[in-house]
Amino acid sequence: MTEWLSGMREEEAKAWEEVMLAHAFEEREWRSGRDRLQELLKADGKQADEGSLRSYLSCCAESSGGAHPLPPLPSLVEELYCAYGMENAKDSIN
Repeated sequence: MTEWLSGMREEEAKAWEEVMLAHAFEEREWRSGRDRLQELLKADGKQADEGSLRSYLSCCAESSGGAHPLPPLPSLVEELYCAYGMENAKDSIN
């Protein structure tokens, strides 16, 4: 298990691993995509739970439509977030 997943509850880490196996992106792109989404959310005063982050990144991965070469996942995240936002995000408590 990679470092960023080892800090999560076991069921969350397994869910991330399953999503990553379902798409052609490498693990480092998933981490970078997750980090980028959290940065975008924070800039908008929002936050989301792991399940929502995972679901959003999965949709971003699917949006590539099997393009070759694959665009970087963080770029897809930023593009879709800027165009559509994130419906499941909640306002930050801070």
